[in-house]
Amino acid sequence: MSTHQLLNFNNISIIDEAGRTLLDDVSGCIYGSDRIVLMGASGSGKSLLLSALASQIPLTQGQICLAYPNQMTDIASIPPPHLRQQIALLTQTPVMIDGTVRDNLMLPFGFGHHKAKQFDEQRHIAWLARFGKSADFIHQDITKLSGGERQIVHFLRTLQLEPTLLLLDEPTAALDTVSAGVLMSLVHEWLDEHRAYIWISHRTDEVATLGNHRWQMTAGRLECVPSVSVERV
Repeated sequence: MSTHQLLNFNNISIIDEAGRTLLDDVSGCIYGSDRIVLMGASGSGKSLLLSALASQIPLTQGQICLAYPNQMTDIASIPPPHLRQQIALLTQTPVMIDGTVRDNLMLPFGFGHHKAKQFDEQRHIAWLARFGKSADFIHQDITKLSGGERQIVHFLRTLQLEPTLLLLDEPTAALDTVSAGVLMSLVHEWLDEHRAYIWISHRTDEVATLGNHRWQMTAGRLECVPSVSVERV
């Protein structure tokens, strides 16, 4: 296990306008090379926790700190463009623009914080080939894609930016077994001792190969289950 801490969160809570506690005094740490599987019933707060860690929703209380650049820093004080280079959230409902697959893959490079990076079309063609897609797929109209194909594009659009922390909200839910296996392999190839991921999953066939740690959400509270030893795909 890496001793390089990437992120920690302490006593974070979210209470909505109706006074309902959605996240309840949640704490945890993420280290380099961590592969965390986040489980729990629908509505238990799993997706909400990922959104909070990505600084996409405000906290009622608590603090989230990221290793930035060389010390643990409250994410509230990190400029959003810099934070988005470090933490990437892959949601279940990808936002796409009108145009081709290529147009959507290139979308992040239009924003200032990614303009210094270059779009690598050949890398995407190679990745897409692993999903069984021809080189022409990159020129397809995004509106003609299936839900699973859109999820693949959304995933590759995120992975190309090489974030430090990947937050994956059921990324294989719309995929067949073969495509799910390819996506899992690409994530594990991206992972190194300075990166980590949290992966929400309900698929029992995935859990055994996904994580070296398991977190359990129950009614807005988080339990860190003792580490397990599993094989990578």
